[in-house]
Amino acid sequence: MGGQMSVEATELQDRISRCAKSLTARLREIRRYLHQRPELSEREYATTEFLANLISDLGLTPNFAGDRRGVWADVDAKRGEHHIRVAIRGDIDALPIQTQLSTTYASGVDNAMHACGHDAHATMAWGALAILNELIGEQILPSGFAARVIFQPAEETSTGGRHMIQAGALDGIGAAIALHVDPSRPVGSFGYRDGAFTAGCDTFHLRVIGQPGHSARPHLTGDTIGAASSWVTDIYRRLPRNEDAREAVVVNVGQFTAGNAPNIVPGEVHLGGTVRTLSRESGERARQQMKRITEALELSHPVEAMLNFSTHTPPVFNDSGVNLAFRRAAIALVGDSNVRIIEQPSMGAEDFSFFASVVPAAMMRIGVTGSDVGAQPLHTPTFDIDESVLEHGAAVLALAAIELSTKAIL
Repeated sequence: MGGQMSVEATELQDRISRCAKSLTARLREIRRYLHQRPELSEREYATTEFLANLISDLGLTPNFAGDRRGVWADVDAKRGEHHIRVAIRGDIDALPIQTQLSTTYASGVDNAMHACGHDAHATMAWGALAILNELIGEQILPSGFAARVIFQPAEETSTGGRHMIQAGALDGIGAAIALHVDPSRPVGSFGYRDGAFTAGCDTFHLRVIGQPGHSARPHLTGDTIGAASSWVTDIYRRLPRNEDAREAVVVNVGQFTAGNAPNIVPGEVHLGGTVRTLSRESGERARQQMKRITEALELSHPVEAMLNFSTHTPPVFNDSGVNLAFRRAAIALVGDSNVRIIEQPSMGAEDFSFFASVVPAAMMRIGVTGSDVGAQPLHTPTFDIDESVLEHGAAVLALAAIELSTKAIL
């Protein structure tokens, strides 16, 4: 809605802020519990049980996804006809990183750490659920309000979004929202962007097979390392040249495995990497070009080359209508000066894209850098957050869900 906010809307926003503030200690406690007990993708059983118990503690019913990895809960005003049920998503998996934090809440699990803020995402989603449940108990939400909070596993492997969709987590959902922590922004601030928000990502593996032999006589071998090196050079050179310069393509070979002695030409070489684009069309063109380069490799070298794409994550495209309501909720709670446009999309991938492929959806960044903590980059062993962000995120998610569900607040 445009124009000046109503007294009713202002009172609701104040009530949400007070409710979020009252949860400060509990939010910190939940986040630290999760941070100390990280579980890697595909293994989030204990995390799911913990969150299911938190749902039950609110008097709500947990609904488990298959294999009891992932859980969701509905919260309804139960008055009048439902307009739109809005999904709030928080991811729950950790990364295979050995923590270097010396805090009391540092990870207690070897080679596992919440270095991407999923512990905070889950905590803020629970906070939104607790706020909405409290407001429903007070009977102050508009009639027809309906929301679902989804705790999703396996974001880092891009399998969790599909896992939850297959389990029915998006059944009956009309819109979806999510937050992602951002150490480049000050705590309590938000970043938004319409359209392309994160890149799509394909993971690829190349296997090159040729005649092995002595390094003194490479002409009698398949020269597999030379062939694989030529392939890397070609994709680095030709993929960007095959695409409009205004369409970003980022390709990276992160694994190159071959041989076990310096004087042997190995019989096999294995490569692995990623290719990232901002549209489905440019992603398909990149894949086709990589296949052509692979076919050409077999013509120019005495090798057999097999290229496979093992996982695919679509780009996140923020729906403008959902994004507007999300942004206005943030402005209402933290002020216009703390909500800023993101000029360029991220070339990182995010499997919230699977939700956004099914229903109108939007993701915003939330700043986590305070005066003493929060500035370390994502996916590093010293990543941490200023925990005052938790109440801001919970409040904005709750208010955005109300606005999207009822169209009657802002």
